[in-house]
This record gives sequence, structure tokens and C-alpha cells, in this order.
Amino acid sequence: MQVRLYSPDITCEHCIETISRAVAATDGASFVEGDPDSGIFTIEVNAGAVLDTVASALRAEGYTLGDIPADGGSHAGHDVDVATWAPSDYRVERSEVGANVNYDCYCGCDAGFALDRSQADQPTESCCCGNHVFVGPDAGARITSKLDDASRYRVDVQQVTMPWGQPVDVALAIPSE
Repeated sequence: MQVRLYSPDITCEHCIETISRAVAATDGASFVEGDPDSGIFTIEVNAGAVLDTVASALRAEGYTLGDIPADGGSHAGHDVDVATWAPSDYRVERSEVGANVNYDCYCGCDAGFALDRSQADQPTESCCCGNHVFVGPDAGARITSKLDDASRYRVDVQQVTMPWGQPVDVALAIPSE
């Protein structure tokens, strides 16, 4: 039987892919389809008891199930004006090789960059919504040079302080389309 489910934690296509993998790994269940904009997805189960197993697997992945909203589901993150959005706060945390610089993306992801101080020039890292991030000296110019088509992005540059006291630029390339 097919069952429509809703999770308020779904914010993007990456979420749907994660849910699809979790459902596929559950005996007696298969993923049918999902819509990241509404948070609604459909699965096929061979018995009602399988739903409890699916719910547990999804909870383990960070997706709680809830009642489908009367409006069909929507996410506040999609109401953000991407043309002017920029992270309000980067979180910097020491790592074994440097630092992790994370931000809360408008799509709902906890995105960021793992700075490895032993590498002279790292590639950018990206979020599921197409943002690219780079951390380092002259980050704005460096991220622009790494993009396939820089004219398709708006670049926001902010400065953060590394755990060892050094101020460093963080550049975020946000798709303008």
C-alpha cells in the first residue's frame, strides 16, 4: 500500500534523497516520490507495521514525521529573499587540521567549509542549494576564480576569527538565478 507522509524537517532535494535512501534500506518499504517544497513524500509498504520501522529510520536521519498541513505543506526557508540573503553568523570551531566554518543556510542545511591549514589552495565546498563557500586570504577573488560561471553568482564576503586568533575571509557564492 502507498502512504503519503510529511516531515517539517525537509527543506531541499538533498533531504528527499536522504529520505529515499533511509526508506530503501528498510525491509518491506520503498520510496515512491517526494516534494521538497511541500515536505510531502510517498512510500510503499508491504505491511502497516513497517511504518514504525520507517519512522525510526527517518528520525535517526533527522526527519520527524508530522501531520500533513492543511495548506499542503510549506517551508519558511523558501520564503527568504535569496537576492539579499547572507549568513548572519558563521560558527568557527577548531578541527584537527584547522577549523570548520559553518553557517545556517536559507535552505535549512547546516553548511560550511572545512579549512585544512596544510593545503595551500582548497576547492570550494557547496550546499545542496548551490551555494559555494571558501575560507582563506582574499576569499572573494579566490572563490570567483573557482566558479564555472561567476556571473551567475552574488558573492558575500565576511570576516571571521579563527580559533588561533587570525582573522580570515569567508566568501559565499550564492546563485543569482
